Amino acid sequence: MVNVNAPEIAGTILNIAKKNHCAAQVTMSVSDSKDIAVRQGKIERLLTSVAISTGIRLFKDNKSAIISFSGDDFENMEPRIKTAVESIDYLGQDNAKRLLKDTEFGPGVKELELDDNHFDDLKIPDIVDTLKNIETSGLAVDSKLIPSEMAEFSASRARVHLFSTEGLAKSYPRSYYSFSYNAVAESEDKRQKEVDTWYENKRFFKELPAELVGHIGKKAAEMALKRLGGKKIKGAEMPVVFSSRTAATLVKLLYNAICGEDILLRNSFLVDKLGEKLFPDNVTIMDDPFIPGYLGSYPFDGEGMNGLTKAVIEKGKLVTYLHNSYSAGKLNMALTGNASREISSAPGITCGNFYLQPGKGKMDDLLVEMKKGLLIEDLFTSGMNDVTGDFSFGCSGFRVEKGKIGAPVKEITIAGNILELFKNVLEIADDNEYKSSISSPSFLVAKLAVAGS
Repeated sequence: MVNVNAPEIAGTILNIAKKNHCAAQVTMSVSDSKDIAVRQGKIERLLTSVAISTGIRLFKDNKSAIISFSGDDFENMEPRIKTAVESIDYLGQDNAKRLLKDTEFGPGVKELELDDNHFDDLKIPDIVDTLKNIETSGLAVDSKLIPSEMAEFSASRARVHLFSTEGLAKSYPRSYYSFSYNAVAESEDKRQKEVDTWYENKRFFKELPAELVGHIGKKAAEMALKRLGGKKIKGAEMPVVFSSRTAATLVKLLYNAICGEDILLRNSFLVDKLGEKLFPDNVTIMDDPFIPGYLGSYPFDGEGMNGLTKAVIEKGKLVTYLHNSYSAGKLNMALTGNASREISSAPGITCGNFYLQPGKGKMDDLLVEMKKGLLIEDLFTSGMNDVTGDFSFGCSGFRVEKGKIGAPVKEITIAGNILELFKNVLEIADDNEYKSSISSPSFLVAKLAVAGS
């Protein structure tokens, strides 16, 4: 990683800001990345990069301006800041635009094991060999698999720094590694192709051993093969099981509606519903940035406040929105530690590990419980009314008969209201793999409108 003396650089910037009668926050990210792709046994893409990104938020008279730049040119900061300060006079005042006070940061920086210090040990030839093996194992599953997609690897490590004139001085490292493969299956008459993807991603490279990575190509290929022969079905209202990856998409719709900025703009179907019992007792959604090693974890948010573990929906009741200092101030609500870290703009709102709390059993148990209905494995081409919660998704999946997965289904649409959908959650499995900051186990919905032929 590039050697940058972030505290010294930030100290100089903050002193210049104070000399110009401004409060300020400096956000700096120093990162390395690798991106490798293999197709038909040959390297298709090999990229490495090093990046330094710096953002400066200046505050004066309840007004704010932002300076952002990339690279290690920290010369001539005084004229840059002076120009930005001069522009502040043209902006409107807003009492909610502010820096956090030192009493709001929280003590220290929690150790969350987000960096394995392995990035520099990566050997490109070894990664390429692994990608070749992933592709080979995928193509070997069946003669219907064709070599039209790539096996891919990406890795990154970064150190995030935050400093402010209010005494903020925090940083933390993080790393990320991912292997993936897109498999394409083609019918014997070559009139139909189906694609599916499988991937594994972790903060620590050692958590991607050969036995785990080795199944990626085979898993993607098997899933693509199962899709071949998919047909439309007649439209009806029926019970539906959402697999963990499609369930996560629906949980994300709730996350979007809970963000304080959308509540402030009244652009959410959860406006004025704080404290209401919306869903059954089995629906609890957590936001936890403190799970060691998880992809959504962070010790402090983009404004320097320590993260908070919290139930957002607890036994069906909406107990909090997610806020940065701006939305919390405008709505006269408490901070939640959810400000996003931005370089070229004011902080938005982010989550930690935002997930539907698991129930018991696996997805197969939900299918047995459902007996007959639809398993949805993919959602796409969505339409969503943020204000009402009405949605429609194109989707594909499988019929379920007598509790077993049956024939593939495609070119169908599901439609409804997201509040009604979660009101109808009957059972939740325990199969969440936490592959993203927003995730979910599979769950069974009592009824949903499905449109087909």
